[in-house]
Amino acid sequence: MDRLYSIADDFEATIRIFAEAEGGGKTSAFNGIRWDFSYADATDQLCMIWPDFSSPSGDGLPKDQPLPFSTELSARMTIVIDEMREQVHRNRIKPGVEFYCHEGPKRMAIGRVTRITGLYNDRQVSSALFRK
Repeated sequence: MDRLYSIADDFEATIRIFAEAEGGGKTSAFNGIRWDFSYADATDQLCMIWPDFSSPSGDGLPKDQPLPFSTELSARMTIVIDEMREQVHRNRIKPGVEFYCHEGPKRMAIGRVTRITGLYNDRQVSSALFRK
């Protein structure tokens, strides 16, 4: 299975990217986008949780092809800051939890947690988040 990040994902989600008419961006996003994350019930705190959009077979989508607007896409989500995984997200992330993806204060997409994967597993220290 081809993955964007070198560390294990924490949960899976479906994400729908807003079209410009919905207040989203004017240009398409690509896999590897580093949006900020906020819980739908608490949008005042932005977190570093990044998506790796994936195909039905589980492979990461190409980084050079635009992602479609207004379509539910599957994504593996990686919490970047380990301390936040333990102190905040392990208590908040559950299947069904809704969230937003942001560029600065602007909401670019909406998502919903579908499955917990590695959130409760200890991570091995990695020198690089991204695969080469």
